[in-house]
Amino acid sequence: MQITDRQFDQLVDDGYVIIHRFIPPEKLSELQAAQRRVLKTWDEIRLDPPADRSVLVPYPFPDVTMSTPYLDPDLVRLARRFLKTPDIRVRTGCMIARYPGFVSGDTGHIDNGNNSLLPLSESAREFGQLGVWIHLEEVREDQAPLLLVKRKHGHDLSKAEPFVCPPGSIAVFSNYTFHASSTFKGTEGQRFTWGIAFGRADHDFEGFVHYTAHGQHPIFRQVVSSLNAEQRVLLRFPPPGNAYYTAQTLAALEAQYPGWNARGEYWPVD
Repeated sequence: MQITDRQFDQLVDDGYVIIHRFIPPEKLSELQAAQRRVLKTWDEIRLDPPADRSVLVPYPFPDVTMSTPYLDPDLVRLARRFLKTPDIRVRTGCMIARYPGFVSGDTGHIDNGNNSLLPLSESAREFGQLGVWIHLEEVREDQAPLLLVKRKHGHDLSKAEPFVCPPGSIAVFSNYTFHASSTFKGTEGQRFTWGIAFGRADHDFEGFVHYTAHGQHPIFRQVVSSLNAEQRVLLRFPPPGNAYYTAQTLAALEAQYPGWNARGEYWPVD
């Protein structure tokens, strides 16, 4: 689904935009099945639920489909436009499950404090990051929807919009956007969230979860092997033609990430 200029303007003006049914139906069922390999449904855990009725799974997730960032070309274009540069990087997030009985004490916050060394900039949005919350399944009003507050309302949580949506919907918002979790008021079902973010490549001072520690992780290795060169740059790998690529390093990359150069995108520069 193409993201329109009107939706981009809404993101800039309000601090967020919700796009229903963004993920095409032909991809949705595969992603839903993969999500349920990582997060358990309420029916699966109702007899032995987590104490706070909530689960957070850090990256990399124990499933290669879920650990592969959702690099939809329209999302990438949106992030480059919002961050005012073509040179962006993925900031990985987490997967979250909320279940009946979850109680939120959140009075509202921005994500900048746990995502950046720098305080919020009121004049330059590109010093923030662009988060993407993906709901692969329906979220109802009573299933602890995320609450998002438009910039014009400041920190008035009473004016928040709940992220209630059909399957395959996304909310795109800055880490400067005021928002809050909410209480799960229903007695059935669950609310699953799959999150990623984008930031500028030249911003070394930011990031929620750094995946550079996971080059030997078996799931992350599968993810990298499946990507093309342009997508790998989004995950901090040097682009083709970089001085790093020699006959020796290309052989080592093939050993670490099988199929590294299956597309013939890299060549030795020595």
